[in-house]
This record gives sequence, structure tokens and C-alpha cells, in this order.
Amino acid sequence: MTRLESLFCLAGVSPIKPLKIPLLLLLLAHAAVRASPVESVEEVYRYGMQLLEEEEYDGALFELNKAMGMLKHKYSNPLRAEVEKQIRITQGKIVVSRYARKDKAEKKEEGSGLLPLNKEAEDFRVQQVFGKVLARNLWENRDTLSINMPLGKGRTVTVMPRAGIEIEESRSRAFSLRCVQAASFTLVGPSQLQLHSGSYAISSQTAVTSLRVSSTLTDLTLSSDHPYALMAGVTTNGGMKVICLLGKIALSVDGKSENLMPGELVFALPDGFSRKMNVELSTLIVTSNLLTDFPAPPVYHAKLRQQAMLQAMRTKKKFRTVVGDVKGRENFELKILEEGNL
Repeated sequence: MTRLESLFCLAGVSPIKPLKIPLLLLLLAHAAVRASPVESVEEVYRYGMQLLEEEEYDGALFELNKAMGMLKHKYSNPLRAEVEKQIRITQGKIVVSRYARKDKAEKKEEGSGLLPLNKEAEDFRVQQVFGKVLARNLWENRDTLSINMPLGKGRTVTVMPRAGIEIEESRSRAFSLRCVQAASFTLVGPSQLQLHSGSYAISSQTAVTSLRVSSTLTDLTLSSDHPYALMAGVTTNGGMKVICLLGKIALSVDGKSENLMPGELVFALPDGFSRKMNVELSTLIVTSNLLTDFPAPPVYHAKLRQQAMLQAMRTKKKFRTVVGDVKGRENFELKILEEGNL
């Protein structure tokens, strides 16, 4: 017996068992890791679709985004378009399910203290609407919105799939907003918006000192000395994608600033801005649901067409791409447009 074994015996501990068990567990764990298969993108996609069928929408979106991450550099993979389609469907189902849960909770709650509709303030007014759009908070629920209907500040508006709405700030006409295809936002005040999900076109026909637009993790302040128009979309990482359509727009996030000219795109992230890139305005005019789905075009449509022509004259290159989500501060999802989509 060695001196170390004698010490173990004096302490009443076997020197053999404590050594053998951890070693055995280590070998088993190592074998399990080696035997664990690597998931393929098809397996991740199928699991995401299974969760979608089971109405586990948050988990389904996680798995589908994971599949998209595995396909981010494989633009020719035929599964990529299907994954993108299912992500959009899942995001729409999330909006609908959240509304349903909230509406059910409101119906169960007695004495909620909601104000009557005839007392609702006229801070905003509906300019255009189609499909099913809902208004919640502060006043009694509105399940059907119509043109010229007033909406007070503090209202949360939910746009269902295959629906859209255009709203204008009615007191000083500081800005107008339109959104389509599964979106949710809150009209915080005459110069502040909270975007929860979806894509938006925001414009002003007057010079506005500032407009604060917030998403889940990003507080963006924009200002312009002249009339302007832009597109904004909430990204999966809680930031925003911003495209300047008209005017010169100054943006600021967390002490950092950026200026956008027509045709320029930038991602506003919680800690600042991504690098800028250019997009082709003429492509946006004919492909964006924000511009094409409403009965009447936006008031700035003629100026936007003129700006697109000026952009085309300044460059010989055709930016035959659509910009998707943000992938870090320096990378974007880019999809090449087919000839028939231009």
C-alpha cells in the first residue's frame, strides 16, 4: 500500500471508487458526444414545421430562423424560398395568436375601466383601410375600422394578414403612417411611435422637428428640414431597417447619428448603425406592398417616381436585389431578383 492509499484509508475513503466512477462517466459522455449526429437543414426545417402544426409558434419561428441561418450563403438551395415563406406565415400567426390571447383576457376581465368610444380623442385619423384591422387600449375595442374614424394616442393597432391601414396625425398633420400584412404598433403620441412588428411607410408633408420611432430594443429619432418619406421594418434582432425614399433624413440612436439620402438603406441597431448601402427605388415602387396594396397611392408617389428616375440617371448599375434582415453590423440578407420580378 502506497503512502497516498494509506492516507485514504485513515480518512475512511476508498482510493479506488472515487477514481473509477468519474472516469467511466467521462468515457460515456465522450462516446455520447461522438455519437450525436449533426442536424441537417432539412431536419431543422421539418421540426420547425412540426411545431407550427402544433401551434407552438415561438418555437417554430426559432427553428425556421435557425434553418435560414444554415442557408444564409446558399442562395440557390430550393429550400431557401420555402423557409422564407414559412417564416412570414409564422410571424403572421404569432401576431394573430397574441391578439387572440389578449382579446380573451380582456373579455374575462370585468370593470376594465375602458373609456367609451364616443369619448375617444381625435389625435389620429384613418385615411385608408382594408381587411381586418383592430384597435385596443384606453378606449373600448374597435374590431372594425373605417375611413375618417378617429384614433386617440395610446391606441395599439393590430393589422391582420392580408390587411392594411394608413393613418395620419390629425392635429398638426406631423406625419402619416401606412402598414400592411401582419403588423402591430402603438400610437404613443403626435411625435412618437412604438413599432412591435411588421413593415411601415412613414412620411411628412411638412418639416418636422423630430419623430421618435421605437422597436423592441432600439429607440430611433429622425428629423428633417423638408418633407420626407421613408420605409421602416422591425428586424428579428429588435432593431429596424430604414430606407430613405424622399428628402434628407437625420437619424440618431444612443448618441450615434447617420444621414440618409433617397435610395440609401441602413439598419438601426441597439448600439448604433450598420454601414449604408443603396437600393433601387424603381424596384421598390413596383414590388413593395406598402406602395401597391392600397386603393390610392401615397401622396408622395409622383415625387417618388421622379426621384427614381433621377437615381437611374445617376448610375448605370441596376441594383437587382431585395434587402432582407440584418446579420450583424456589416452583413445583410440579399436576394437576387428574377427578371420577371423587376
